Amino acid sequence: MRGDRGAWSVEVAGFFLPCMLLAIVVVAAAFQLATSRLDLESASASAARAASLQRSSTAATAAGQQAAENDLAGRSITCARLVVAVDTSRWQRGGSVTVTVTCTVDLSTLAMMNAIPGQMTASSTSTAPIDTYRSVALGAVGDRPAAGAPA
Repeated sequence: MRGDRGAWSVEVAGFFLPCMLLAIVVVAAAFQLATSRLDLESASASAARAASLQRSSTAATAAGQQAAENDLAGRSITCARLVVAVDTSRWQRGGSVTVTVTCTVDLSTLAMMNAIPGQMTASSTSTAPIDTYRSVALGAVGDRPAAGAPA
């Protein structure tokens, strides 16, 4: 019995300590994943809002793209490939604009460890209403506000 003394500390150092470190890395990676998901949701919401404030569907597409890029620039998520799709098929007074932001992230940058291979693709879709009482350009000359007229 005296020869077994200290065996428990070797087991802890050899098995439990690496398992605890692995668990900490997994929890940190899960936290980063959740944070980047929230960042993606925020980007799609701000892109939809920016697009809904424009006067034409062409301007809405450009504004949605720019807003998504700007929102993600200040966040923790780094997209290897970013796709912003702006749906203006309901572009009319009282209609809506829908923006889908799709981001492909390298898992090594997400988990902040170079040893993790692979990529993850996530997307978020947000819809914003177009104000019923404001003018929007629908393509016809009569739908455009007159010069100097309040919109």
